[in-house]
Amino acid sequence: MGKYSSNENRYVTYVGMDVHARSIAVSAVDVKTGEAFSARFCGNGKEAELCEWVEGLPQPAYCAYESGCTGFGLARELRSLGIDCDVIAVSTLPKSQRDRKRKCDRLDARAIRREICNPDSDYSVVWVPDERTEAERDLCRAYRTAVDTCKQARQRLRMFLLRHGHVWDERTKTGNLKKAWTRDFTKWLDSISFGQPSAEKAYAALRRQERAAAEEVAELRREVLALSREPHNKPYADALSCLKGLDREGAMLAVAEFGDFSRFGSGRGVSCWLGTVPTDASSGEHDRHGRITKCGDKWLRKALVEGWSGAASWKTGRKAVPKGAEPSAAAQAIAARANRRLFERYAHLVGGRGKCHNKAKVAVVSELARWIWVLGLQVRSELQAPAA
Repeated sequence: MGKYSSNENRYVTYVGMDVHARSIAVSAVDVKTGEAFSARFCGNGKEAELCEWVEGLPQPAYCAYESGCTGFGLARELRSLGIDCDVIAVSTLPKSQRDRKRKCDRLDARAIRREICNPDSDYSVVWVPDERTEAERDLCRAYRTAVDTCKQARQRLRMFLLRHGHVWDERTKTGNLKKAWTRDFTKWLDSISFGQPSAEKAYAALRRQERAAAEEVAELRREVLALSREPHNKPYADALSCLKGLDREGAMLAVAEFGDFSRFGSGRGVSCWLGTVPTDASSGEHDRHGRITKCGDKWLRKALVEGWSGAASWKTGRKAVPKGAEPSAAAQAIAARANRRLFERYAHLVGGRGKCHNKAKVAVVSELARWIWVLGLQVRSELQAPAA
């Protein structure tokens, strides 16, 4: 719901901002007098100049700008001055064909101002994390990026070997293929040679890239694990790591991405934020639901789906408390109930209803996110209980 409709008599001035790396275009209106204001700020001190300009407008003022690569620094700075400022999810701002044909910073700022003044607007605002939460989130995302980079480097190396006729085919005594990227696999890589000097140089370069990526993953993994043991994160990470499909690093990512578990009012809101709800194209008597929206947090969504990638080979939904974790009895009970429920639902979707494995995993992940939210609220209430 738009801010104007929910706080009709609270704000006097509404300010729409189009924020870029080197400039900020601003369009404001006084809803009582109808007077419009506009400005443009450039250079390194543009944020301070903008804050001073907004403070000179009729108060109280409400500011908003689109989510994007410019982050949350401007919103935090305005809020520190006592000025309400929100970051609007860009996917919830309607844009007509006219807006696409006539586009500039001034018009974009005016469009945002017009939207936040509209009583019938249904745009969504992005939760603005504090600096510590954003920093922890950045570290967890850097680790996930390093993992993906390492996978790509290893894939390039193995495809290079495949094109030259070298395939890893070492077997165990029982006839199973040995795992790659072990000591035996490394010895096998060391034993490979090529007849051409250029191929040898390319192979050496690919191996250097893989080693560098693996070392980066190991370093960032240690940092994330150390972060999960911080006093303010450990109770949450301990509880979430009891869920099936979440390791310690995934639990820390969930803690960082959620930030404040109390910011969601329902499980449906969690699924919408994660982007795991189906698209809806219903009309008249026809109900049509398509693929998931993927409009939410892509980092956590991908981590949860990957965590459930091996669900087809699981024999049970049980999971022992990870070593070093100290969740409360209530948290363990919730996690055990969630693991049993999710495993049974996955088995029902695949075996009982004949659903595709990938569709079943996404459906289970959508519910898993809600269990993460429930566990987070449980830990939060336990931490607040002694203070109360």
